This record gives sequence, structure tokens and C-alpha cells, in this order.
Amino acid sequence: MSKEKLIDDDLHMLQNAKGNICISIIVPAHRRSPERRADILVIEKAVDKAKQLLNYKYPGQEKIKPLLSSMDELFQGIDFMHNEEGIGLYISSDLKLSVKFPFAVDEKVIVADSFEMRDLLYKVNYTNPYFVLVLSEQGARLFQGKWDNLLEIKDNNFPMKYEDDYEHKKPVHSSSLAGYAHLKDFAKDKSQLEAIRFSDFFRKMDKLIGTYLAEDVPLIVMGVEKELSLFSGVSSHNKHIIDTIAGSHNYDNTKQLADLAWPAMRTHLENESKKVVKEFEEKIGEGLGLTDIQDIWRAAQEGRGFKLVVEKNYRIPGFLADNDDHLYLRPPQKPHKILPDAIDDIIETVLNKNGHVFFVDNGALKNYHRIVLITRY
Repeated sequence: MSKEKLIDDDLHMLQNAKGNICISIIVPAHRRSPERRADILVIEKAVDKAKQLLNYKYPGQEKIKPLLSSMDELFQGIDFMHNEEGIGLYISSDLKLSVKFPFAVDEKVIVADSFEMRDLLYKVNYTNPYFVLVLSEQGARLFQGKWDNLLEIKDNNFPMKYEDDYEHKKPVHSSSLAGYAHLKDFAKDKSQLEAIRFSDFFRKMDKLIGTYLAEDVPLIVMGVEKELSLFSGVSSHNKHIIDTIAGSHNYDNTKQLADLAWPAMRTHLENESKKVVKEFEEKIGEGLGLTDIQDIWRAAQEGRGFKLVVEKNYRIPGFLADNDDHLYLRPPQKPHKILPDAIDDIIETVLNKNGHVFFVDNGALKNYHRIVLITRY
């Protein structure tokens, strides 16, 4: 398996690869052309470092030869002309995966018995789908978004063209004394009729949009103020609208629209995480809010983890001894297993047991030991 896009099946394979030789190479990258040239050298050095670690841990062993070849293949396959803000290469005996990150990452080169999952989990949990509706006098275009990528929907419904086939009768003067009063009335009536017809068009379009919007899926609407106002007045999906962007954008290309839409979506996601923190504070009094990492570990293992909130870069090692129910923060005086990052294990456990994970900026949970959990019961 060698891909540029991360899907759920890939994530499960990465999570289940524990026990094998797992190579994780995560390197910052640049979107702009002058800086992209330096990325090739930086990533090449990171790959060389991973090879050295592999040879150091498993000197002369035949089983590492396919892994060395896979690293070279992934490196050669990177499209440096379309970089994002980070690149991840993941290699084991069963898979080789290349992932681009649309957010800043720290360089990490790890050879272990499991993959470095934090940046992958951060990406997956913020890959919430959303829609962008572009309104204009010509009609409407609809786009589906994930991260900062948009894909235009082209089917039997969209793009939807507005056609004004109403025939206006030419105005006549009722008398010489009336002057241009009737002409002005006609212009006013025509403007009102156009507004009515646009509203009817938006109502029809609004019903079609309902076939795409699942519960809680965000919608961003773009258009001039008049169109935004008309649509808001007739739409039954205002609860989905997280932002409106005023202006004429009908002739913008997909990249231009994405550059406008993604900051609005990202702000929405950050606000949702802040809402969960407030929800957590309300749940403390009900006994459903946990802040102690050992309590959080135990609740996650028991399947009680409902909503986990963690600072993006919070990491802490852990240790397991007799079973997985108790997390030690110091090495116990008995045979034990080392967890390089217990936070990653908590995140994966909550997700595997149908919980939700929210990331916040570093320092946002400084009063709560950098991680909190809302439990189901």
C-alpha cells in the first residue's frame, strides 16, 4: 500500500501495526516555491537518519532490506511541487504510506514497534467534511471540502443555473401629466419581481442542498450582500451556516475559494473544541469530568470515554505491568512494558471505543494537566 491520501482503513492498519518494525518520518515542509527547494534536502536527510537508526537497531538483518527499499520508493514518489506544511512517511513490512499535513509539524524520525500517530490522528480528527455554496446572479455552485481542499459537485443538481424567463411588458405613459412616474413604478416593480424570483430560485436550491447536508455538517456561503440576505431569508439550513463570505466569487477557481473557506472552517473547529472544554467544566460537578491522567486511562480502557480534549503537543511516557487497566507514570518494580507516549494510546483507545477526540492549542488546558475527559457515565 503506497498512497498520498489517508483514509480510515489506512489509519486502522497503522494503529494495528504494533509489534512490527515501524518507521515514522515526519518533516516540516513549505507551500511556497523558493522554500520547497530546501524541502528535498531536509527530507532526504531525515530518510538517511531513519536508515541509520534501522541499521543500528537491526545490524545486518535481512528483514530490514525491504524497509530500506520502501523508504527510497516513498521518497522518490513525493510530489515536491505541491507541498503542504508537513510530510509524513510511514513504513513497515506490510505498508508504505506517504501523507501530507496542511498544518505545521515538528520533525520526528522514529524506529519503534509502533507508528508515531499524533499528527495522523490530528489530521483525521479535523478532516470533518463541510460544504461551500457560491451564489451569484448566474446561479449556484456547491463544493465539498476536507481540510483546505475543495471538490466541486457536478451532478443533476449542481451547478444550478438561474434563468429569468419572465417577460416584462414595456411601460407606457398614462398621460402627458404623469411624466416618468409610471416608468419609475415599473422599475420598482421589476426590481421587486426579480427579488421574488431569486427567492423562489433559492428556495428550490435550498431543498436540493438538504440532500447533501447530514446532521451538523457545516456550510459556508459566499455571495454579494443581496444574495446572502435573500438566501438567509428563505433557507431552512441556517443552523448549518458557520460563516458567510461577502463578495462576488462566481469566477474564482477552486484554489481561491478554498483559501477563503478553510480559515472559516478552521475557526469553527477551534470554537467547537472550546465548547467541549466549557462542557467539561459543567460536567465536573456531575462527576463526569476527569483530569487525572491515570483516571482518564482507566475510563478509556473501560469504554467510558465520551469526549477527550488534549493539547496538540502534550506527550508523556507511561508503563504497563500486570494488565492494561492501570497506567504507571514511573517504572514499576516488576516486569513492565514501556509506552513512549501514553497520550497517543489514550487517544487511540477513545477513538476505537467510539468516543470523540478534540485538540486544542498548547496551554489551553494548563489548569487541567493538559488533558481532560468527559465520560459517558
